[in-house]
Amino acid sequence: MSTQFEPILRQMAELTEAVKSAKAPKQELQWDAVVEKFGGQLKSLVDAQVEERIKSAPAYRTPGQMIDAAQQAAFVGERNRYKSAFNAIAKDGYHKVGTQNAKAIDYAMTAALLTKAHSLMPDRVKPPSDDLMEAAKALTSTGSGTGDELVPTGMAGQLWDDIFLASRIAANITTIPMPTNPFDVPLGLGDVTWRKGTENTATTASDPATAKSTLTATELVAEVNWSYTLEEDSIVALMPAVRSRLAISGAEIIDSFMLNADATNAATGNINLDDADPDDASYYLSAGQDGIRHQWLVNNTAMTTNAGGDALVDADILDALGNMGKYAANPSQIMAVCDVSTYLTGFLGLTNVVTVDKFGPNAVVLTGQLAAYRGVPIVVSASAPLTEADGKASTTAANNTLGQINFFNRMMWYAGFRRDMLVEVDRDVQKRQWILVSSMRPAVACHGTRSSATHTAGIRNILV
Repeated sequence: MSTQFEPILRQMAELTEAVKSAKAPKQELQWDAVVEKFGGQLKSLVDAQVEERIKSAPAYRTPGQMIDAAQQAAFVGERNRYKSAFNAIAKDGYHKVGTQNAKAIDYAMTAALLTKAHSLMPDRVKPPSDDLMEAAKALTSTGSGTGDELVPTGMAGQLWDDIFLASRIAANITTIPMPTNPFDVPLGLGDVTWRKGTENTATTASDPATAKSTLTATELVAEVNWSYTLEEDSIVALMPAVRSRLAISGAEIIDSFMLNADATNAATGNINLDDADPDDASYYLSAGQDGIRHQWLVNNTAMTTNAGGDALVDADILDALGNMGKYAANPSQIMAVCDVSTYLTGFLGLTNVVTVDKFGPNAVVLTGQLAAYRGVPIVVSASAPLTEADGKASTTAANNTLGQINFFNRMMWYAGFRRDMLVEVDRDVQKRQWILVSSMRPAVACHGTRSSATHTAGIRNILV
């Protein structure tokens, strides 16, 4: 286990053990501060995970091929001040710039931005230095041109990889590139009928039913702006920070979409805002099917277990898993996704939950899994909201005080992408700003008829 994770995991272990063993009322524990602290520790774990995996990733990536970092360094002159940086990238996969880990793509991005900024405002913006231009060209020595045209593509490719490193939900369900929108996913054939045979007599042929699930993409967009006045070195330092932040926020928004997507846009009825008209730009307003929470809260309410406003008990979990029937037979195929408060108050209050310090580093680092109950992995997600008793979120934040748990068989859900991460760069000449726009078109779908599907269940109205 990396030494970077050890202090974070130790702090999480200490806090979970303190909460689990505490006998004092929540008021005496300053519960809001406890939840906030654990949420901060969880975020730090995700940030550290992304940073660790970014450092170990290839130094540079172009569509269809990998370029060896040592070869990149060989193209940079010995007196080039970036030579040591590229040697570090060749050795460690990254170069430390301030507190950030720069990759080769960050140097190429810097050179591209400064070149275009200088062409627009030569008196105000310095051009990239000869050293930086040499380094940027070295990055694309196997391609055509100076490489400016590859910067958004290369950055998008790295961001897409980084996003799935940080994802807790989407990375654990089947991912499908969508050649069309909408795209029908064939789910195979139904059951074949077996019959007793009679000698010299043909049997009755089976006519297995076919099934499909439809993925319809929804566009999600983010924008980052920064000033022309940033100098060369500061832009180099900024690039890895931008990439890391986009990777983490991209993973969060994909997970939020998979969990909370709801196509209902009306004054009431949306699971994310059930007593007000959602903003038309809300990320969860899908253009197609609904997400995981919607399945058990709306589509098939028979899969809902009501905790009655009381603390989580083992019977609640058994009821939810029992509703899933055969889909809960293999615990390794199930995920339990909950909010921080439900994990700390609900799961840690059960006698046979395994705390973070005993569960093992691999699951924590790679999947965000903090514990397991009855063999089912528990994933604590910032995408899971506190809600009202009916499991839906109110527009009045003070009304959202109760927890919930989502159980789903991850083999029964699909995450589709009509557009992977797209990164585009433009400029606003009036504000003297660079505009970096990232966008994607995800979709979510599940097996079976929504109104009768039993592969997804949930518990709502949990006292936390």
